[in-house]
Amino acid sequence: MIRKLALKSADSSRVMDFERIVKVESSVKIMADKMQVQAEFVNKKIENEVEGEVNHRFDKLSEMLDKKLGELGAVEFLSKEDLDKIIDDLMNVKGADHGDMEVTLDDIIMTTRDMLLKGIQRLGRRHDSSLRRN
Repeated sequence: MIRKLALKSADSSRVMDFERIVKVESSVKIMADKMQVQAEFVNKKIENEVEGEVNHRFDKLSEMLDKKLGELGAVEFLSKEDLDKIIDDLMNVKGADHGDMEVTLDDIIMTTRDMLLKGIQRLGRRHDSSLRRN
């Protein structure tokens, strides 16, 4: 009889342990599901914030690029004919001076700088003469 009671209590103890394990497993599964939902929510929120920041930066860069392209369009460049004339003049000068027919970018820069300075000096002289007349 004691043996039967001992076996019954051992069996009931095992059943209770098994029931506890089932409850714990169920709780863990429910918690894991809730954590998965929260992780997906946080992931979506981060994704939206990053996407918003990227779009904001892209818009700022696009505006800046548009502005710079507008400024670039407003600048007057030398026409092809003007550049050809500068290169021809340089080749004539260099050919006569050095016997060298190669024109470098530095040569073009120096020549255009000289042309600009001469133009500015001409404008300055015109301005001075117009001031004297008045």
